[in-house]
Order: sequence, then structure tokens, then C-alpha cells
Amino acid sequence: MKAINLLEGVMCKHVSRCSFYQEFASRESFIWKAMVKSYCVDGSECVRHRTYENNETKDFPATILPSGSQASKAFLAMP
Repeated sequence: MKAINLLEGVMCKHVSRCSFYQEFASRESFIWKAMVKSYCVDGSECVRHRTYENNETKDFPATILPSGSQASKAFLAMP
């Protein structure tokens, strides 16, 4: 099985410190893959990115989505 470089193609320069990316980038669900692509690769407006760009040291829990909302238990249960 071929290893996947999770940072390949990633546009956001904050993925190395982003708990959302670290926790969910390798998930198999199409929902997670689409969200990571939209926010981390394609550059959609991300609350985390904006906070990091403003030099705020706040670290978000992984369960806070790039939109700023809390992920539901059902959402978190997806592979």
C-alpha cells in the first residue's frame, strides 16, 4: 500500500500546528476529505487560519471545525 503524504498539495501554512488537520486529514470519509480539501488545500475561509494569521496563540481543540462550529458526535463518528 502506498504511503500518502498528507502535506502534499496543502495550501495552508498552518497545518503543522492545526489540531483539526492533524486529527482529521487522514480520515477515510468523503465528508472529511472534502472538508480538508476545501479549507486546507483550496483556501476557503477558515476561522483557525484567520486566528493564526493574526498571531494569536489560541489553540483550538480538534473538534472545532474550520467554520468555527463544534463538530457533532455523529460527525466525529464518521471514519
